[in-house]
Amino acid sequence: MQIRKNATRRNIGLVPPLFLAAGLIFQATITVGLAQAAENVTVPPYAPAVGTERHYRVQKTTETDMSLWLDKPEASSVVLRGDFRQSATVLSRDDEGMRVQWRLSADLPPDVADAADSYPMNAMFRNSLAAYGVQQLEFEADPSGTPTALIGADQIVANMERLLSSSAPDSTASRMLQTVKNSPLTIIDVLAPEIMTLGLGQSSEAFTADIGQEWTVAGNEELKGMLVPTSTVWKLEAADKTRQTATFIAKVTYDPVTLLQSQQASIDGIIASFGDRAKQLTDAQLAQVRSAAKSRTVTYVNSTRDGSTLEVLENTVASVGGMTVTVAVHIWQEDQPPVLPAPHAWNANALSGQLVEPLPKNNAQTSIDLDQYRPKTDADTPPSPNQTDGGKTSIDGAGDIAPVSLKVARAKASVDPAAGPRVEIALTRESTKAFENFTHAALGQKIQLLVDGEVIFEPVVREPIMGGVVPIGGIDSAQALAIERQLSSSGAAIIVRLAP
Repeated sequence: MQIRKNATRRNIGLVPPLFLAAGLIFQATITVGLAQAAENVTVPPYAPAVGTERHYRVQKTTETDMSLWLDKPEASSVVLRGDFRQSATVLSRDDEGMRVQWRLSADLPPDVADAADSYPMNAMFRNSLAAYGVQQLEFEADPSGTPTALIGADQIVANMERLLSSSAPDSTASRMLQTVKNSPLTIIDVLAPEIMTLGLGQSSEAFTADIGQEWTVAGNEELKGMLVPTSTVWKLEAADKTRQTATFIAKVTYDPVTLLQSQQASIDGIIASFGDRAKQLTDAQLAQVRSAAKSRTVTYVNSTRDGSTLEVLENTVASVGGMTVTVAVHIWQEDQPPVLPAPHAWNANALSGQLVEPLPKNNAQTSIDLDQYRPKTDADTPPSPNQTDGGKTSIDGAGDIAPVSLKVARAKASVDPAAGPRVEIALTRESTKAFENFTHAALGQKIQLLVDGEVIFEPVVREPIMGGVVPIGGIDSAQALAIERQLSSSGAAIIVRLAP
């Protein structure tokens, strides 16, 4: 049984390699419970047919609950969803692996009944395809279907370079391009993460388990640069002889003490960002804000004919700083009707609809600034004129804002499982207030953060940044470590200024 551990894989016996999508690192401690039913099930090695196109339906939702912080009922729970139809063809296969082609589409499937604007994830994905300049991916994979090499990466990079030709060398978009150059498989993680999910549910070796049997796998998940111990309880839930399927359920729990430690900086930043509202919280509410929790449940339906993953339902719930985010993904092969329920909040009464402007077509004459195409939020609306300053907004006077030197208390490089490498910069108490004042005055403007005279980050200020914690993303691991080293010396500072 092959388990993916970072870039390597190893055999660990009769443990199905079905739950690794969150980056779990499996350790040697494995406890197998006694069988709870006499019947057992054998899942064969993954053996897809060559030349047959398989269609996959992919439904996704995210629900963000901020009811503790916000008084507006309509803002307490925001649900986004997307509905996609992708397809895959195994072009060739041997004992060493296979070559696979995935066709990507942001179009809504034909049987979708609701209005298109109630599926903002589709519009966002369309822009992602435009940014990368692709409609399909072709890659080499290991025998389980997990990608090992992307075919045609040079052409994708060339398309991105044309699209981003006017971006500054140190912009977020340029750093994204450099990340792709360094690790082309990043493109698959971004555009088709379901490939990884399905591949991790498939094995190159047969395994047998008893119905009702449970086993526990100890591991770790990296969160905010810390390894948080996890415990995954696996169970062979059921088998359907008629449909020739086996259903596995994995429930992941996280060590509460280490999880809280990993999220402490984020919690402090959230509390600081809400200012006066945080001072109004009751003791019970404040205790809730200062807590952190995370859980994940994944259900896999696997074929006992060819070892393929027929269906997956993954639900992840994370609560940090008084905010709860629920992410759900449902994937199934269209040639078999789904047996698992729709994603969490799929039919919520209040679905968030967002106007997402399309990117221009990718051609040699086109260049873009990706920041201007992100979904609009309330924070993008310029503030109302201040009656005490003659009707002048902060944007009107932004050109008069002087650069500020900020002293750094600490800097820590880490890898976020969802967003990639990053650096979290904590400012001193005096600089925290100075940065808050600067960002308040620069609302709606693009600013630059410089270290030793070099621009390391170039965001647009959407709201005042309070709490003194500045996360830097869109960089690769080498850049993150270099920035950490530069800012770890005594008296280290960063310069913040308006972008020219």
